[in-house]
Amino acid sequence: MKFVGIDPGSKTYGIAIVSEVGLLLSYKEVLTSNIPHYSLSLVREISKERPQIIALPSGHGLPFYKVNKISNREIFLLSLADPEKEGPLRNFIRSSLWLTNAVTIPSVIELESVPTYRKINLIDMGTADKVASAFFYRTLYDSFVLVEAGSNFSAIVVVLNGKIIDGFGGTILPGPSSAGFIDGEVAYLLHKYAKITKDVIYTNGNWERGKELIRIIAEWYSSKYEIPIIVSGKKKHELDFGKKFEVKFKEAAVGSAYIANAIGGGVYRKYLDMLKSSGNAISFVRLKGWEEIISLIKTL
Repeated sequence: MKFVGIDPGSKTYGIAIVSEVGLLLSYKEVLTSNIPHYSLSLVREISKERPQIIALPSGHGLPFYKVNKISNREIFLLSLADPEKEGPLRNFIRSSLWLTNAVTIPSVIELESVPTYRKINLIDMGTADKVASAFFYRTLYDSFVLVEAGSNFSAIVVVLNGKIIDGFGGTILPGPSSAGFIDGEVAYLLHKYAKITKDVIYTNGNWERGKELIRIIAEWYSSKYEIPIIVSGKKKHELDFGKKFEVKFKEAAVGSAYIANAIGGGVYRKYLDMLKSSGNAISFVRLKGWEEIISLIKTL
């Protein structure tokens, strides 16, 4: 049996196929900029491999939602963007709607192992691909702090005794491109006199400050629980701490394929409890006025 996982990276999409016993059968990368135009061809190419399960690129995550049951509402929840407009993730999901063996996977905020108080007023505690990376390293370690230093975004995922207990996503931590956390007063002024768009939060990153904050958080958790720090991602060598593994693939892509393997009853099914999840990425916002946002989403 074959199992497919896909990592929706900022620069490239990684596509991995593993066997029932977890052997990596094939791996390739496709430029993310090409995905909107060639997503249907790529989905057909993947389908020709006759995989048992495909773990789809899932953005902000949904707990194991069968793709052939997805509507515009679910596409919005995965992307947090207009579900009918062009975009790599949205196009790929729309091109996959005819599949019967493809599922979404959760992000950190949807995992039931993360205490609720840590989720309040957050959305991005680590997207679904960060969960996939953590799942990959879970096959090697029971407990660790995973730091992902990607081309544009950075993230931290904390795994303790085989369960993810906390996370800090790429729109919280300043990254090479992403702005990260935004001062509330800055958000207020932008809202009042301009607009807060995706372009605002995805650009003008402060990577030097990001590296400081990542180290502070990662080392605190490492010290508290006496667990190793693992650093992955394109910019991992810009961080001078933690264990770094030299692999010729994206851990998120192979980890996603491992998740598909687990769902399909393969060798990694023993780790499936790590992914027990519910709700969606916007389930925990409690800010004043959020009710109006929820009512608009319900109309999709």
